[in-house]
Amino acid sequence: QGLCSSRRTTLCPHKKRSLDGLLYFHDPKSKCGLHPLKQMKLYAPTAMRGSLLKYYHDHPTAGHLGFTKTLARLRLRFFWPSMASDVKKYVVSCPVCQLTKPSQRKPAGLMVPIQPQRPWEYTGVDYVGPLPRTANGNAYIIVFVDYFSKWIEVSAVREATAQVAANKFITDIFARHGAPSYLISDRGTPFVSELFEHVVSTLGTEHRLTTAYHPQTNATERVNRTLKTAIRAYVGDKHTAWDKYIPQVCFALRTAPHESTGLSPSMILYGRELETPLDLVTLPSWDGVDDPAVPYSESLKASLKEAHDHARNVLTVTSMLTHRQPRSTDPNRYTMTAHLGKPTGEQGSPTAPPRQRGHVGYDMGSHGQKQNLQYFCFVNEII
Repeated sequence: QGLCSSRRTTLCPHKKRSLDGLLYFHDPKSKCGLHPLKQMKLYAPTAMRGSLLKYYHDHPTAGHLGFTKTLARLRLRFFWPSMASDVKKYVVSCPVCQLTKPSQRKPAGLMVPIQPQRPWEYTGVDYVGPLPRTANGNAYIIVFVDYFSKWIEVSAVREATAQVAANKFITDIFARHGAPSYLISDRGTPFVSELFEHVVSTLGTEHRLTTAYHPQTNATERVNRTLKTAIRAYVGDKHTAWDKYIPQVCFALRTAPHESTGLSPSMILYGRELETPLDLVTLPSWDGVDDPAVPYSESLKASLKEAHDHARNVLTVTSMLTHRQPRSTDPNRYTMTAHLGKPTGEQGSPTAPPRQRGHVGYDMGSHGQKQNLQYFCFVNEII
């Protein structure tokens, strides 16, 4: 009855469907799954919206994510006319987010994006920590990120060592997704050890190290910040229990459409959205519904191809625009230009003037046979 008394007049007649006595909004462009029923979004009455906002933002599987991801996850399964404004008001006024989330000031420097063409071609790895040691003895988080799908593999670990990183690379990446073509990491001690290099190269992956301020590490660093923020929102004063929230936060990030692709990592990787307990009561019943005429294998292949093509095109176009028009197409960052003064050596002796290489790099000359190419876009300005 609540559904029937809602603001139904705002819906186009051809987009309304009544199933099991509930009102659904039919979205033929939805990429939620392989079956037509997955294109049906439950029309949420006013009385239901507050609970949905709380579930899709406050619940541990929601991760207290921001406006964009919270709205995108809701739009996968529900519809109501004022959804965007309602979500924005709810997220902006969330007291937990206000207390735990860092400043969103745009970082300095323009991005140099990597252009992956398939899942697990480029994978980033990094450690987070040390954090307060938990009852399980964990004090660090190791994070792997697929640059194409944005899928993450995250584990709480006791130590940030080369052996732990090598073991997790084998069990969490190689055993589940195969060997990446490239593994990107910073120059932290665990990642430059002979043990880690040997394991990575033995599996056929090329290990690429970045300089301290190179923007290509940003994909993993951003996930690290999101993880810490989400975990902080749930631990409260129980600082030694943060590791139990990692699976739920990972679920939230894997099922939220990413702003760079418009699709969730699960859709790009599996060709479908991961279902939640709430889907059991909100999705239409499958009883009496005929199976699709197209075999599941063919539907899955088509769904994956569509998702991959979409993500590939979006990432390629974004990269091209960023290189051609960095100021207008990189709105999440601001340009910082280095003002090159009189060059001096380490002891004050004259050196050759540095030359700018691209938007973010500066060639600082050579040391013997090695070129000294440095990236400065993340260095804080001195005022």
